[in-house]
Amino acid sequence: MLLTAVFRLDPDKEQVEHLEQLAFYATKLYNTDNWQRRQAWEETGKIPNWYAQKKVLKDNHWYKLLPSQTAQQVIKVLQENYNSWFGHRKNGNFEAKPPGFRRKVKLSPISFYQQFKFKPQAKTITLTMSRKYRKEPYGTDKLVIPFLTWNHSIKGKPIPIAKMCTILCKNGVWLAHITFEVKPKDITSNSLLDFLQTEIQAIDLGIYNLAATYDTRGQVVLYSGRQLLSVQRYFNKEIARVQSHLTKQQNKYHSQALQNMHQKKARQIHQMLHTISKQIVHQAQTNHIKIIVLGNLTGIRKQANHGKKGNQRLHAWGFAKFTSMISYKAQRLGIKVVQISERNTSKTCSSCGIVRKSNRKYRGFYVCNPNLRKRSKGKNKSKKQGCGLKLNADVNGAKNILQKYLREKKLLNKYPAFDIELANDFSRSSGTCGRTLTGVYKLRDIVPKVKTCRWVASGRSILQPTMVPVFLESDARYFSGG
Repeated sequence: MLLTAVFRLDPDKEQVEHLEQLAFYATKLYNTDNWQRRQAWEETGKIPNWYAQKKVLKDNHWYKLLPSQTAQQVIKVLQENYNSWFGHRKNGNFEAKPPGFRRKVKLSPISFYQQFKFKPQAKTITLTMSRKYRKEPYGTDKLVIPFLTWNHSIKGKPIPIAKMCTILCKNGVWLAHITFEVKPKDITSNSLLDFLQTEIQAIDLGIYNLAATYDTRGQVVLYSGRQLLSVQRYFNKEIARVQSHLTKQQNKYHSQALQNMHQKKARQIHQMLHTISKQIVHQAQTNHIKIIVLGNLTGIRKQANHGKKGNQRLHAWGFAKFTSMISYKAQRLGIKVVQISERNTSKTCSSCGIVRKSNRKYRGFYVCNPNLRKRSKGKNKSKKQGCGLKLNADVNGAKNILQKYLREKKLLNKYPAFDIELANDFSRSSGTCGRTLTGVYKLRDIVPKVKTCRWVASGRSILQPTMVPVFLESDARYFSGG
């Protein structure tokens, strides 16, 4: 697998001038390629792909000043931007605009593949220049740039292989994004549970509860997303206030303060997602989980209109980023990650299988109403009655995802059945600080000594899940709250 680490560079004044020249050449090449594609579009009605443009621009002045693979990467980036635009038009968004030209003062990222060497012992990165750049009056053969830190999360023996290096300037600071090839870790365990079967965990992603995990042993953990919503709500109000001030008093739409607020909001959300995804994977490793099943949420924003506030929360929900964080962290620990469709998992009763939208009483609470009957299809028009299950809606969805995966892989009969009976007050939300909820887990033939479970609210901090199941022995002196 591939992982990217960010290093802060410490170039001298001469090296900064060379990096600025290379980034300027990349911007000129990007604009030249974009201009040629637009001309071809106006003349022929078709836009050439990156392979055709690579041949056309092979003798271009800006192309030759850059290393060959660096120039090809600039053309590939423009091709990806056009592919994104094609995707918007294909989905019916005809208001989307094609990729524009970059400003001359913009320093574009420059990527190196075979023309760089990463030396962690010496803490240097060596960049090799093109032949034409060497012949320039200000040219040089190579740049040996020191970096300040060696990312501890990529350390290992042997040292991982560096595959790609991207140099960019961010707020006056030069950074190197280096992609390493890291071998996933093999988890070997001699525990009884690993010997009997492979443990599988399903994750239901949400907004108020960022994630609900449910594994084949019946263990449930909810991870609150309220602090994430609080950060988004705060910055949305502040950004709206600054934008209103700019448009009314200064007739402007952009400012440095506004850009800083957007960046600060993105950094905080990114850190929260990293923290929660790390804890989810760590919990899976502790429970000897070998497979994590995630729901595929592609296209969820186009399915329904949830109102002004609901649509704002839904469109701010970074489920793709959160899913990718869980995936690469799990794969690095040797845990397999699969995605399946989440169709009807929120409306289906995980106990009796009835699909009924009205079972979602209100946010966070699922009730399989026993008073409602539903006619089954076919010749035998028997009436199917609800089972009366009362459960947290996110837990119900996670259990349905797990059952759906086991059913698709024909593994449902290999795992012992388990029942869940939760207290009626475990309903609307994931709990409040200091509140204790009682649940009963019947884990047949898995862990005979463990028969009860106590739900303990652990507070609102994102560093801990809001509801943590604590397994207790069946002896009454160990059980409190129920």
